[in-house]
Amino acid sequence: MSRAKLIDPHLEAQKLLRMPTPAAEALFQGYTIDQQLEVILSTRDAQAREELFYLLPDCTELIQMSPMEDVLQILDTRLGTGTASALLPCLAPDQFEEMMDLVLWRNGTLDEKTLDLWLFELSECEVDEIGDLLSQIDVGILGSLLRGRVEMDGDFKALFIEEGLVDPSTPGIDYSDERAKTIMDAIWEVDADLFLRVLYELFGLDREDELGEELWGSLDRAKEEQEERVQERDKAGSIDITEAEVLEKVDLDQLNLEDEEGSEGDEESEDV
Repeated sequence: MSRAKLIDPHLEAQKLLRMPTPAAEALFQGYTIDQQLEVILSTRDAQAREELFYLLPDCTELIQMSPMEDVLQILDTRLGTGTASALLPCLAPDQFEEMMDLVLWRNGTLDEKTLDLWLFELSECEVDEIGDLLSQIDVGILGSLLRGRVEMDGDFKALFIEEGLVDPSTPGIDYSDERAKTIMDAIWEVDADLFLRVLYELFGLDREDELGEELWGSLDRAKEEQEERVQERDKAGSIDITEAEVLEKVDLDQLNLEDEEGSEGDEESEDV
């Protein structure tokens, strides 16, 4: 295979998608990374694009080279089924941060139903994989992801938390579902201090120190920082589509966000 640009990447993509999988894998893996990206970029159907990514044993580099709107279109079709979790660990930290900025906020407020779907997808990842992703999410957003799903008994829970006597398996911590337990386990694994911050955020506890000042109003701060990042990315000279246009292109409003559909996604993921 020549290292020059492909004559017609779209025709190459169609040929690959028609071929038996082993033959398509051998051909696609013979392309250079730039040629692979040409084929991916020429394929506008999200499902077909995903099939092409999976022709590689590890599509991380190709995912990270792809425009965010292309990756988000694939995740859009998978969100709530548990299969989006297969691609999440491939994202670079800045890609994941940009995605969270795009999908979690609607008209200046956090979208609770979308939060729930992302909680499900994150909980389907391996603990060591989601740790890095969770560290990219503001503590205020993590609190919103988990609020009402994590409870702690005891009149002295503030004291126990401050003294470092709490971990995800501490007796007296109750989880409404396995998703919440998985997320709290992952937070603990990646950063015990982040785990502490999430507990303070979850239970609305006050601390008269630097941590307390940081946690106070953290969700408001998260929104301000999100708006600043969106503006900075939209102003960047290298982009030709604003994040508002990405949302229009991906059409996240077409996501099926009904609880019963999420339940069906749980069942499907268990059957896999």
